[in-house]
Amino acid sequence: MGVQVPGVQVRGVLIWGVLIGGPAAHATDAPFDWHAPPAQIAATCADALAATRAQLAARPAQPPFAVVLATENAVAALDEALVAQRLLADISADDAVRAAASDCAGAVAALRIELAGDPVLYAAAAAAARDAPDAIDRALAAHYAEAGRRSGAALPPQRRARLRTLLERLQKLESGYIAALGADRRTVVFSAAEIAALPESARASLARAGDGYAVPVDNHRYELVMRHAPAAARERYWRAYFAIGGRANVRRLEAALALRRDIARLAGCRDWATCQLATRMAATPERALALVDDVDATLLPRAREEIAHLASIKRADGDLGAFAQWDYAYYQTRDERARFAIDSEALRRYFPVERVVPAVLREYERLFSLRFVNIEPARAWADGVERYAIVDGDATIGEFYLDLAPRAGKFLRPANFALRSGRLRPDGTYTRPVSSIIGNGPAAAPGEPALFSHRELADFFHEFGHVMHTTLSTARYATLYGANTRMDFTEAPSQIFENWAWHPDVLARVSGRVGDGAPLPADLAARLVAARYASAGATWTRQAMFAAYDLSLHGPDAGGDTTRRWRQFAKKYTALAPVRGVTPQASFLPLMGGYDAAYYGYLWSLVYAQDLYTAFAPRIDDPAVGARYRRAVLEPGGTENPEVLVERFLGRKPNAEAFYRDLGIAR
Repeated sequence: MGVQVPGVQVRGVLIWGVLIGGPAAHATDAPFDWHAPPAQIAATCADALAATRAQLAARPAQPPFAVVLATENAVAALDEALVAQRLLADISADDAVRAAASDCAGAVAALRIELAGDPVLYAAAAAAARDAPDAIDRALAAHYAEAGRRSGAALPPQRRARLRTLLERLQKLESGYIAALGADRRTVVFSAAEIAALPESARASLARAGDGYAVPVDNHRYELVMRHAPAAARERYWRAYFAIGGRANVRRLEAALALRRDIARLAGCRDWATCQLATRMAATPERALALVDDVDATLLPRAREEIAHLASIKRADGDLGAFAQWDYAYYQTRDERARFAIDSEALRRYFPVERVVPAVLREYERLFSLRFVNIEPARAWADGVERYAIVDGDATIGEFYLDLAPRAGKFLRPANFALRSGRLRPDGTYTRPVSSIIGNGPAAAPGEPALFSHRELADFFHEFGHVMHTTLSTARYATLYGANTRMDFTEAPSQIFENWAWHPDVLARVSGRVGDGAPLPADLAARLVAARYASAGATWTRQAMFAAYDLSLHGPDAGGDTTRRWRQFAKKYTALAPVRGVTPQASFLPLMGGYDAAYYGYLWSLVYAQDLYTAFAPRIDDPAVGARYRRAVLEPGGTENPEVLVERFLGRKPNAEAFYRDLGIAR
């Protein structure tokens, strides 16, 4: 998943970003209070908001950029004051703490909505975007001006007030949708015979439920159940997984879509997608959809061939029923074993989490000439969370947390959370950035270490790419820091590192078989690499379907039943028949977690990621290339157009050749 912001996101307003750089000394930063009770969370939040309002009230009236800069500093200071309070809204297992933190995040969001619609700030930002002498200052001002335009700052007072009300209602719906996912702790009961088909790691710590066992519905167990369970158990679990969030989240989503339509019209846009894409690389929904449709049209015949092949394996088993969604991973696993001699469970034993995590960190240390120093005690929000200092030469330039173990209240999927902005403060010091990876990872079987699948290894490489993007920037303003760049580029600096999980040399270095520590054998690594695109048709047509569905929900023909629309798009874009009786959109976090009208960005940014990777391919661990990449792509953050950054790094204009070649598409 992409970079997440603790708490609540707000349209077109400064929400997150961290930066680091320059010769100035680092500030001494106050520790985070991860264990504050609800009353203290509320009090700290109220005090921080009051201090921020006082700072905003004391802003100078002129010159225009001074107004922008004072606003930037005030909001960044607010972020620093409320790191723990915002994150606890997303990860606390205590419902009272979660509620207090969510209330705080909502109050902060309301202030940001108010700021974005402030006509005085908008006028100053618009003037500074034209007249500020420094290019980066103009870029910062332009960001605030665009946020103001989309938030109605230029509208007459009555329409502006209406828009603000709609934005506040939208924020509450998005917050409620996300909270419902964290609170959804459903289980599916499996019989003893059904449980016996699962790997030991999936059976770990299961509670009895009558004559059977209650299997929690989460991302890690989903993969194991789909790959190994009997058909009836797979279907029950699949239906439960795609019912997370339920009808209540469908209602929240559909209400949010209606609000977004109204907001877009008030802001002068044809529709929400047009408004959102105006400042992105794609520029228009039509350009974004053209890439999505091109990938889908090219790969859909291949996807149908892949599904037909898997269906033939099912028929050979004597099962003549239709090939269903819950059959895909099961027969894909069978096919991998038959065609490539890959046993997914035997493969997992080469990737114990306790071995893989430090080994992956060493890959990043080597590439970027850094050291990651474990800080003990971590003093984090839960037992088992690890905390590291990022050391560059003799200087500590940032920190990150790793929270990978399964725990109630977390998101289903791993994600990077940017916790604190590193920024140039008015006194000339820098705040050290703090980032994190939070995931509901694999559980350990009794007497065994927790094991990553190969997909989870690739996910970890991806998410740590976000950590690097959110700690190695040198942009001087939080709003223009690192991952706070064009949304359809923000995944590229993490997607590029998924390639490391497919490189034989890297696989040998990060693996270590349980028991004897043996690295992944070269022949097995070669078979794994050969299988990488064996299911590219089904994989990428599914991604295309998600992207097209998202754009459609936010386009000119938006409205209506989102469940029916999901089935229509699944039928049009993918090779698997859609299923009735489920609500996948109720747990499709991008729609309500800040990636609305942006899911196409995973494909769009992959074009750039694979092109960037061509510079690393000759020697994947070359620190000289890593240093050049850090300077050209990571350090500038959002201060320049990503296309310029990529061209500077590659020494040529970017192109899509590597993207299509890797997908097996002839061009």
